[in-house]
Amino acid sequence: MRLSFIGFVAFAAILGAASPAAAASGSPNELVLNASKVTTYAPLNENGGSIPNVTRGQPLAIACTEVHKPSADVRVVMQVTNITGETSPGYEAVLATDQKIERGMVHVRVPDVPGLAQHTVNIRVFVVDRMGTHRCDAGRVRIV
Repeated sequence: MRLSFIGFVAFAAILGAASPAAAASGSPNELVLNASKVTTYAPLNENGGSIPNVTRGQPLAIACTEVHKPSADVRVVMQVTNITGETSPGYEAVLATDQKIERGMVHVRVPDVPGLAQHTVNIRVFVVDRMGTHRCDAGRVRIV
């Protein structure tokens, strides 16, 4: 399943006009993920699946309503899934540390971790504040 280039450009233009957070990111290849739903602005995987492909170092933006709190401690965790045919990289999860929070979105880069390529990860945002811990599930991506 691949998005047509024209549809991608048109949708990105509409998104850029409608969403200051996406326009402010400054990265044309940023994949935007919404909590509990994946919105794809990148080509999908070569097998026709609905899991978007991302590369190590590629920016991701995750919309999560809890990240806007000024005193919140925000962490983005990429948990390696056990999909058939994928070998274990030797760890269960990776913390995305290169992050910036803007207008209800946390912007991160996919970590360039050895062994992460060719694996599918679940992306979760954890927000800890005075009210407790909140989790936003942003779905899965495949690291290529």
